[in-house]
Amino acid sequence: MDNTFAQQFEHWSDSSRLLYGLENSYIVEHTLSDQTIRLHKDVIAQLEKLMSDLSKVGLTIRILSHWRSFEYQLGIWLKKWNGQATILDRNSKPLNPADLSIDDKISSLFFWSALPGLSRHHWGTDFDIFLAEPINNNYCVELIPQEFKTGGICEHLNNWLDSNLAQYQFYRPYDRDRGGVSPEPWHISFKPIAQTLQKKISAAEAADVIMGSEIPEKRKLLKLIPDYIKQYVNNVAG
Repeated sequence: MDNTFAQQFEHWSDSSRLLYGLENSYIVEHTLSDQTIRLHKDVIAQLEKLMSDLSKVGLTIRILSHWRSFEYQLGIWLKKWNGQATILDRNSKPLNPADLSIDDKISSLFFWSALPGLSRHHWGTDFDIFLAEPINNNYCVELIPQEFKTGGICEHLNNWLDSNLAQYQFYRPYDRDRGGVSPEPWHISFKPIAQTLQKKISAAEAADVIMGSEIPEKRKLLKLIPDYIKQYVNNVAG
């Protein structure tokens, strides 16, 4: 996406740009262990402590996803829409895009991939994590719930997070299926900031960002935004 997209929102406040994945001063680059990531500057200290304590109990993690721009999230969406990346059903099984109606394709994407402009990863407070050891041993990460269940490769990480995550002020917003986003036991969120930002999401502002983009079925998606916010943005763990 060229610079004309970003230029549409230069007059917006820094806090509004933060909400929808546009460049802003809250998001900084920082090195954690051997990874350089982008995140909200006020999350750094607690994330460092969490990662350090995990390492002390033999559960060193890799951060697979951190801050995502609107453009990055749109790229994920487009790859799935265009058949360049797999669309999964609610049981983590691949779907054939050719068999899906437009509405079915949108619904399937909503379950696994946030609508650009309305992803929690835009806030710099949310991270997808996974054990480092299997990745270092060439394990092919799928990011499906089965990897964190009993017998899964991240079972011990999952159990530790269940018992300890809250003391670092993180939580898992997609802890179970609430009829919105798929359960994502790998997805952690810094609660004090994320919950504040979640309450500030505006359907009108989200629509403005999406309108300025090149996303397919734009008109249809714009009509769905209020319901999307209710079902997928706000319908998370408390």
